[in-house]
Amino acid sequence: MEKDRSLCFLVACLCFASVLLPSEAIYSAQPSKELTVDAIVRGAKQEGKLSWSSNLEEPEVKELHSAFQKEYPFIKINYKRVMGGEQRQRVISEMQAGLFPYDLMSIEAESIDYFQKLNFLSDPLDWNRLFGVDQRMIHPQGFIVSIGNNPTGIYYNSTLVPKEQIPKTWVDCTNPYFKGKLSMDVRPVGLTHLMYAYGEEWVLDYAKKLLANNPKWVRGNVLATTMVASGEHAISCVNGHGSWYRAGQGKAGYPVKFVFPEGPIVAGREVLLTPVRGAPNPNAAILMTGWIASKGVKYLHTGRESIIHPDTELGAQIKQMGREIKIVPWDTVIKSDALINKILQIWGFPKPERSGG
Repeated sequence: MEKDRSLCFLVACLCFASVLLPSEAIYSAQPSKELTVDAIVRGAKQEGKLSWSSNLEEPEVKELHSAFQKEYPFIKINYKRVMGGEQRQRVISEMQAGLFPYDLMSIEAESIDYFQKLNFLSDPLDWNRLFGVDQRMIHPQGFIVSIGNNPTGIYYNSTLVPKEQIPKTWVDCTNPYFKGKLSMDVRPVGLTHLMYAYGEEWVLDYAKKLLANNPKWVRGNVLATTMVASGEHAISCVNGHGSWYRAGQGKAGYPVKFVFPEGPIVAGREVLLTPVRGAPNPNAAILMTGWIASKGVKYLHTGRESIIHPDTELGAQIKQMGREIKIVPWDTVIKSDALINKILQIWGFPKPERSGG
């Protein structure tokens, strides 16, 4: 009799579970090599929604969302811009407490190890096989896809800098003409990127020469463009293309110009997307990541979209230049903090006179 009751209870549990569990197979914690896009799409359809974040502004992803939902109208998108510092730490604290506000996140390069230790990064996926993503955009361990590149260059004020003094090379930033007239970021990420093209020794020596030119210290490329636009600084050296692009977009006669110095065009990796392990909508997160990296990135007009993808605005511009392209390797990206500290030791750990952006 006791056995009969146990058997009935087991059958009832199985019937109840069959009602709760979806009939279609969805992405599991340990995806197999046989995982298909069709299975991911079926799972995403059942989930029906996606919450994601990056450091892109809301208007910058509007066209992207529109194109994605034309192809996948069954997914409702919730997007929020999350910047570094306190906002990022607040999200991490929520995730550690078991609350996952985002299914898909863009993380900073220096956070990769931290996210991996917390076990929040996606399981490895074969993005190339599934979605045709260019292998150069994929992290070697397969849990992150980089959909952005931010080429390094020089900002200058076209009304203050005479034509004959417009910088053409990196060394031009050390020209005594610009002594006390240039700005430098106290977090010199761009200089670490140049190490891939010119070597660590060259960059450390270059950092010494820049210091000798009495730079003004700022924090953030956005602020650097603002200071150059106002005429407070004539030039700003080793900056990202994206902030300049955003600042001048739609502004006729914007005085700040951008120079790609002679030699290879060097670009860092940005907008590093990873589906979040433990989040409620893993299929939608995988689908969005693969779609953006293979198709959707062309709808981003940020000045720092992928230069590898053949259909992006920035990629087409650089391709027309016919210049050698060097994208910072993943191992250099991961150890950027250590490289930054070497430069800061040369500079004596300067404090920014102004911060922002």
